[in-house]
Amino acid sequence: MANYKEEHIRNNRRLARQIVGGVALLLAVIGLFTVLGWVVSLLRSVLDDSDRRKAYEDRLFGMVMLDPLAFSDVSSVDPGVFKQAAIWGTVYQVQNSGGSLDQYERDPDTGSAIIPKLEIDTYIANLLGPDYTVDDGSFSTDVFSYQYDEEKQGYLVPVTSSVAQYTPEVEKIWKADGKQYVTVGYIPTATNSSSNGELSLTAPTTPTKYMDYVFTQGSNHEWYLSALQESEMKPEATATPAPTANVPQDAQSMVEDQLGNAMADTSTVLNDDAASDTSTEEYTSADSEDAPAEDGGDSTDDNADSTSE
Repeated sequence: MANYKEEHIRNNRRLARQIVGGVALLLAVIGLFTVLGWVVSLLRSVLDDSDRRKAYEDRLFGMVMLDPLAFSDVSSVDPGVFKQAAIWGTVYQVQNSGGSLDQYERDPDTGSAIIPKLEIDTYIANLLGPDYTVDDGSFSTDVFSYQYDEEKQGYLVPVTSSVAQYTPEVEKIWKADGKQYVTVGYIPTATNSSSNGELSLTAPTTPTKYMDYVFTQGSNHEWYLSALQESEMKPEATATPAPTANVPQDAQSMVEDQLGNAMADTSTVLNDDAASDTSTEEYTSADSEDAPAEDGGDSTDDNADSTSE
């Protein structure tokens, strides 16, 4: 009897140890998968810089949409370039965040939105650094003249204007020689006016060229734009379809074929019209000749009757 109880106790202890071991193993497996999940998330966050690239796209939107010329130093660039980029970059940020230009005061004479000077200065400081300063006041570009309202402390922006040439698509961010390079694809775009007449941007397609925006680290360890240069990255060439017997090789051939067909049709119509005119003239001439003959015949018959009498 005692042996039976001791055996029963040993079995219970063995079962308890097995249960505890199973739970410990399960917890270990769960912990292992949890740690692996953390590692994967960490690696993904390190390798995936989509948020960083999106931040640079928003930051450079005003510059890309106006397509300025390359420069090696921001001090050599007309400040109006950066002021204009800041104005339209601010407009984009407002629309991209779900807002509209209706939130700004309008000029009663022109209906233009008055973009506060403070927002323009903030945009420029974030792009070029706090040490870069621009003078307030009206300025002109090849496309527009921007009036500055001293009393309202803002720039008058025509909300129905079409100025966007490109939208940005950041391809890569890399460092070399102590500088940070942001390779940006330029995607052709256009501007449309919405039902209320406000400027809005169309959806992008694919880049047609690439530029490298060069950033230098400031004293506050932030990166600021210092140069703009052509990129070694080039757009992919579009494949030309092989010519067939029934399909023109290119647009020029199509235009020439259509022009040739149009000329042939015109020539046919002109020939038909000429033939019709010739037929009409011949018919008219014949009628003219027949008419006197009939009159002459009647006259002869009358003379014959008179002689007989």
